Amino acid sequence: MSLDQDYSYYHCQQDSQPGSQPDPDSNRPSQSDGVNTSNGSSQNSGNNSPSQSHKDPLTDLIPVRNYLTLRDYDNFTWDDADKETSEKWLRPVREAGLDETKHKVFHHSNREFLIPGTHPFSNLGDLGQSGSNIVYKVTSPPAQQEHHRRPLALKVILCTDRSRGSPGGPRSHARKQALEEVRNMSRIRHSHIVVYVASFEDYCIHTTRNKRIKNGVKVTVVQEEIRKHILGIAMYPPARHNLRELMEHISKSNNRGHTQRKEARYMHGYFGCLSQAVAYLHKSDVQIRHKDIKPANIVIDENHIPLLTDFGLSKHFEIGKESDGPTAKTVKYAEPEAVKETKRNMRSDIFPLGCVFLEMATTLLGKEPGFAEMRLSGLTSRSGPGSRPFRSTGEFQYSDEESLRRLPEYLGELEGIAKDLMSREHEAGAGGTERSAKAIIDILPVISEMMDENIKGRPFAKDLFPRFRHLYQVYPKDVGFCKSCEEEIATGGERSFPLFPTASMLAAATGNGNSMRNVVTRSSTLVSMASMTSSPSLSRAGSGTGIGFGDGSSGKENIRGGGGRSRKRERSDSGRGSSILGIKRHHSWLAGSMAG
Repeated sequence: MSLDQDYSYYHCQQDSQPGSQPDPDSNRPSQSDGVNTSNGSSQNSGNNSPSQSHKDPLTDLIPVRNYLTLRDYDNFTWDDADKETSEKWLRPVREAGLDETKHKVFHHSNREFLIPGTHPFSNLGDLGQSGSNIVYKVTSPPAQQEHHRRPLALKVILCTDRSRGSPGGPRSHARKQALEEVRNMSRIRHSHIVVYVASFEDYCIHTTRNKRIKNGVKVTVVQEEIRKHILGIAMYPPARHNLRELMEHISKSNNRGHTQRKEARYMHGYFGCLSQAVAYLHKSDVQIRHKDIKPANIVIDENHIPLLTDFGLSKHFEIGKESDGPTAKTVKYAEPEAVKETKRNMRSDIFPLGCVFLEMATTLLGKEPGFAEMRLSGLTSRSGPGSRPFRSTGEFQYSDEESLRRLPEYLGELEGIAKDLMSREHEAGAGGTERSAKAIIDILPVISEMMDENIKGRPFAKDLFPRFRHLYQVYPKDVGFCKSCEEEIATGGERSFPLFPTASMLAAATGNGNSMRNVVTRSSTLVSMASMTSSPSLSRAGSGTGIGFGDGSSGKENIRGGGGRSRKRERSDSGRGSSILGIKRHHSWLAGSMAG
């Protein structure tokens, strides 16, 4: 499905009003309950059981929210077949704090070449490529298929020692960085962040045998040299496209004279959802700085739910402590302190998030996403039927002194565009577009604070959500409040997923506590079981096709590492999206079973 096709949206992730009474007609089919089929017909998914619509429900691409509450990621574990046993390879894995049932190092078995592609996973197609990293859509290896059959995204990292230009070894810097990314991802569980499922390493060697004479005796000296070393990270779900691609698509629709499309309507909720994702990372029990927030690293599932991805530059931090010195970064969106290599802390993530929000606000006001870069670069606007979209030169920086100096003027220009839009739409009676323009005006001061050159002038991530919450109600029938974010705020974020019985809870409730295999095979029936509760447990369900990784644009981004070195990184990624299944918090059937 291309971005030019319109999507149906399930009112499952969103509520029209948090805490409102259940709708007595919530199971009634509506226009937004269906999935667009190839012939344009709508297929209702709310009243169909999984067995009716799919031969194998355990292959469905369920929402991240459900995937987490079901703990489906626990269903994937590695066996010991072909496992590396050398301490020089296994010790760094343990030092990184990784579970060896989730991270496996394969033994080289005297191979001189690695099997091409995604081995041991089954390749379903490429999702994109970024430099030496490739992302595939895959299914689990045959040995794990029995327990985990949902499609995954597999990011394959080529571990190379850049200083020598040779493959990394057990103690190489490239491997240390990749293991750190795995460690950080394994600690994250949030409905707006991709899910770490498992990881592996594989390598091949080149063996040379030289005959020598030692003490008058002929001996054969065997030398082994690593020829290639890869590390793969399996994530859920596979994705369709990223925020950069989506904004460009919306911009093209605006240029064709369309009113705000559904994709643009849903984008109003992204401000709050992404704020909550970053706030979660900065929590005292997580303490991770993403360090590379940009549109290419925000992916959108098929039901328009945003997910933060790519933790290749992420870093664990201590609350109250700062870091400084050289650091890898994407120059365009990097915070001023990263460019200047001065002291940084958790609020360093707020600046690039503000840059992303500025481009989103620009897009929602009918301009192309590159319009912000163009105006902050001091270039004049181009318009007219034959005008071409602005193309970045790859040298622009939001943190540049001239860009920050022009920012207040540009925000004023956006306010003027919004007011003009409100005036025109008021006369035309287009209430939704008028409300959108007014809501954008309200958040421009917040974006200005987020992009403050002084790190101390920026808000904390935990304080952002209330300031963007009103955007969910610009189009209440299409969007509505994000249930996951509302519940996270209501509970103080202490437990992100108490909303659905986990596999172990289900095992206890069904009397099969000693048989996780039985629990796994039952996970597809949770929807129908939950529908038996006295209070409505589930909204309508649908299946979709995942989220996307990387930037689908053909442009280049400057990725600078520590010490001033820089390299160009090509981005040409795409992916798939998933549907949203809404879940209420009360499960009387489970409570009764466990009490009994």
